[in-house]
Amino acid sequence: MVFVDDLAYALFALSFAGFMLLYAISSIYGSYKRGRKNFREHLEGLSVPLGILGAYMLIMGLWGQFNWPLPGSYNILYYDPFLSFGLVILAFAIAVKYRTKLGYVGFLGLLFGVMAVIYGAEGYGIGLSTEPLALLGLFFLYGAIGILSFPMALMIDRMPGSEKRHWRGWYVLLLAFLVLLLLASLLSGFIGSSAISAHLLNAP
Repeated sequence: MVFVDDLAYALFALSFAGFMLLYAISSIYGSYKRGRKNFREHLEGLSVPLGILGAYMLIMGLWGQFNWPLPGSYNILYYDPFLSFGLVILAFAIAVKYRTKLGYVGFLGLLFGVMAVIYGAEGYGIGLSTEPLALLGLFFLYGAIGILSFPMALMIDRMPGSEKRHWRGWYVLLLAFLVLLLLASLLSGFIGSSAISAHLLNAP
């Protein structure tokens, strides 16, 4: 078994996916302000780069689970959630590409979000990190994003072309989702950046 330290790039992949979503949402908001109610074209454009990132996470997550390249329990702590979010991101990209309802993908995201929170709490509780607060924050932020992806998916399914007034709570949830997504993307990018020098100096 060979130690291959790909955690820095894995964190960057999570960060890139988050920033891609934020960029797409800002584009959707711009279209909405201009009076265009059908924003599926923005989601379809997002599906290609997001699908590539999801496929990378899926492949590397499976590779990590089969080969256990990291020391001991770290393989479980990191690769299980990484693989899970890769599945959700890839499922979202495929659902958008084929114009299917996103509610089921959102529910899958909710389940994986709860799982991420549990993994983060357990990893923090048994001290599986030299930076326990960063670990806890990262897992809880992405867990909360996964949980909120369910109401966000329901909102996307409902909104395009709809003339109905929307529950104001949707906008509160959307704002919470955006804030958490921004914080998670910044944190994962920062942790990934901080790890580069140490990983380069300790390459196998």
